[in-house]
This record gives sequence, C-alpha cells and structure tokens, in this order.
Amino acid sequence: MNLINKFKKSDKYTKYSIYIIILFSVIVFSLTSVYHVSGDGCWHVPVGKFIATHGKFPLFEPLGRDEPFWSPPLYHIIVAAVYYFFSAFNHNAANFAIKFISPIFGILTLIFSFLVIKKLTNSKISFYSTIFLAFIPIFIDYSVLSYVESSMTFFVILSVYFLINEKIFLSGISVGLSILAKYNGIFILPALIYYLYKKYNRKSFYKNSAIIVIVSLLVASPWIIRNWLLLGNPIWPFLNFIFHGYQIKSYSVLNIKNLISWNLVTFTVLGVFGVPDGNPAAFRFVSWMPNIISYIVAWVLIITTFMFLLYIFISKKSVNYGKDVKKFLKIWILSYLVLLLVYIANVGFSVSRIILPAFPAIAIFCGLGLNNFIENLKTKKNKILVFSLIALIIILFIFTLIFKTLYAASLWNSYNSDFEWVKSGTNEGSVFIANGQCIPYNIERTSLYFTGENLNKADYVWVNQNFFLDRRSILNDNELKELQSKNYNVAYSNKNTGTIIYTIKH
Repeated sequence: MNLINKFKKSDKYTKYSIYIIILFSVIVFSLTSVYHVSGDGCWHVPVGKFIATHGKFPLFEPLGRDEPFWSPPLYHIIVAAVYYFFSAFNHNAANFAIKFISPIFGILTLIFSFLVIKKLTNSKISFYSTIFLAFIPIFIDYSVLSYVESSMTFFVILSVYFLINEKIFLSGISVGLSILAKYNGIFILPALIYYLYKKYNRKSFYKNSAIIVIVSLLVASPWIIRNWLLLGNPIWPFLNFIFHGYQIKSYSVLNIKNLISWNLVTFTVLGVFGVPDGNPAAFRFVSWMPNIISYIVAWVLIITTFMFLLYIFISKKSVNYGKDVKKFLKIWILSYLVLLLVYIANVGFSVSRIILPAFPAIAIFCGLGLNNFIENLKTKKNKILVFSLIALIIILFIFTLIFKTLYAASLWNSYNSDFEWVKSGTNEGSVFIANGQCIPYNIERTSLYFTGENLNKADYVWVNQNFFLDRRSILNDNELKELQSKNYNVAYSNKNTGTIIYTIKH
C-alpha cells in the first residue's frame, strides 16, 4: 500500500519511467519464456548444474569446453542455487527457472540505473535516459541470454548507486561482486575514484578510495588467487602472454592489427544493435527469406537514423549538466572503451557485450541531449514528430528482437527429436564424443572432444556435419576420416536433421 501511495505522489516523469520499466520487464520475460539457451549459455548453465549436483567448482571436468573452468563464478553459483531449489519440483521446472536469472538482473539494472540517473540529474532526464537504456537492443539481448553480463552489469550500477548515496563500504562490496561475476567489473573503479576525488577533501578521498579498492579486491580475491594457483594466471585465459599460465585455449598474443581493422567498428556496432556476437555472418541464418537484401538495407537505415538522432542529441552545445558529472560519466565510458580495445587486440572482434556496463552512462548523455533538443524545438508539432520517430524505431527494434528469438528457438527445437532420443535411449552415465558446448548442454550427457584417446573413453559419437547452430560441433575432414575408418555401428539417425549417432563397443 505504501508503494502505491508513493507512486501516486511521484512526479509525472517518474511515473513514466516506471511504466517503461514495467514494459521492459514484460518484454524480457516474454522473450525469455521462449528463448532457447545457446552460445556461452550452453557452458555457463551446465557449470551451475555441476555445482548444484557435486557441491564444488569444476576444473577440468568436461562441461562443454575443451578448457578448464576459469570464469568468475557468481552467476554459476546463482544458477546452482536456483537449479537446486526448483529441482525439488522437477527437472524441467529447474531448467526453465534458470533462464529467468538474467531477466531479473536486467530489470534490477534498469531500476537502479533510473535511481542513479535521477540522483545525478532529475526525473525528466532520467525518464529520457531510461527509454534509451531499456530499448537499445544489446541491453534487451543480455537481459534474456543466459550469459554472465547481466549479473555483472547489475553489480556495476549497484556500486555507483551506493557510491552516490555515500555508502562507500557497500560500493566496494558491489564492485567485488561485479568482478566475481566477470573480470570486467573492475573497470568501474576509475570512475568511482574520480567521483570520490570531486566529492571529498583530500583526507577523506584517500580513505574512501582505499576502502573501495581494498574491499572490492578482498571480495574478488578468493577466485583470483584460485586461478593464479591452479592456472598460473589470475585472470586466465586473458593476457596470458604476460603471466605465462596454463596454455590450452589461452589468449597469449596481442594483435595490434585488430585495432585498425574495419571489423572493430562493424562487429561492435552490429553487436550493439542485436546481431549475435556482432558477426555479419549471422545474416546467413535468414538468407532463406524473400527479399532479404531489402530487409537488411531497411534495418541498416533504421540503425543509421537512430545513430544520427543520438549524434544530434549528444552534440548539442546546450548539453551541460555539471562539469564534474559529465567528467564522471566520460571516465566511466572511457574505461570500458579501453577494455574493449584491449579485448579486441587480445581475443577478437565479437565483444560488444564488453561495454555493456557503460550503457547506463551512455544513456545519461542521451537523456541530457534529448532533453535539450526537445526544449529547443519551437512547436508542439515538431516535438510530437520527434517522439513519434523514436517510438517507431523502438517498435522496430522490439519486433526484430522478437523475430530473432522466436526464429532461433524454432531452429533449436527442430533438433528436439535427436536430443530426446539421447536422453531417453541412453544411460545417464553414457559418455559422448561431441565437439562444441551446445550439443552437450542439450543432450545432458558427459561429452568429450574428438580425439583418438577420447574415442577409447566414449560410448557414442554425435555427428552432424550441417549443425550450423554450433559450428564447433562439426568434425573436420581428418576427424571424419578417422571416424569412418572405425566402422562403428549406427545407433540412431535422422534424415530430416542430418544427425547420426554411432555406438562404440569396447
């Protein structure tokens, strides 16, 4: 009842923001209900299940990747807790419940972003900023996908929330938790320290900065130390050319050429606007559509229009809401842009999600710009025209994301008969040869990568040379020749999907 009364007493822009948050919640919950776990989620979720089942962290256990488990474990611990609780009902309920972890963190991120922006500016600007953050495709995407980014971004914005409300110790804890969700969380520290520098006198600045840095590192240190001891690199597999840690699948080079490649811009921009991993090759999934080129051109025009509007909003000379606030936001954004460049040089181009924690700060600039732009319009007709154009772009973004989610789910569901045969026709303790991380997730069996040694350990071999949903699962020519030379018996085949499962008799 108090919440209802508080809502009624709120100003109109706060109410509008709440409506946006509710609409965002409906969208991400709806998308999640039909979303099929894919990509890195096929690795993160089984790790959480392993923790729930065995009560310990994995290391070299085969859980979908041919590498040790290194990822900061906060998201996986939450998956384990949810899976353990809902398993009391049934297995399907537990699998379904896990998918809603990211949406909950996404909604919380939007709520606390609104509170932060309102504290730094006002309710009107926070409303405009909330519109941008809620409907930019990358934010919706990672509020649905079973990736760690949603949890990490929440704890980043929570650290800012506690900081601007002078709860320094809690801010440090939040930074530490963001690092335990993903290493990237630590890159919020420069912005937090700058804020302290402007807020407090020298003595208090040093004290509070030390609290945030020390507390955050203490919270994150158990995992950092664990990886240093077990893998020889506290942030394995990244920057391994510095630490010389465990070598398999590590990133041991720094390719500066990546920083002058057009792929840097192409992959980043496409990723921000909803293309999986920002990879242009993802368009092959819809190559069957009539007039596909026309649709892609129209989509590019929509993005171009959107970015042009943002440029107009942000570049307005009248955008000025406090020098220190703007510098704080710029440092926040710049820190993650530096991380983006390092990541691209060390890992590769498909990294738009690296800058996800910077989007609340970017949203504030967009809110400030839109506010000033609207105020400078002379007629109500022009204002309605601008808002109508923004609304149209948002609607098109949402429908594109709905189509992408439903279509991806339908592609995965077309293989359900193969997955179900494995789960009903083989023992739970059976070992499969299945490359990639998504086949093991879907068949729920221990799976090893294809090697001569692993063939001696396995009971079955999964083969589908057309499985473009996870191309890592496709055998190369040498592996296929070796398999064919074994003359294994076919235990299952499906002409419609192209899946063949061979049985190995030891």
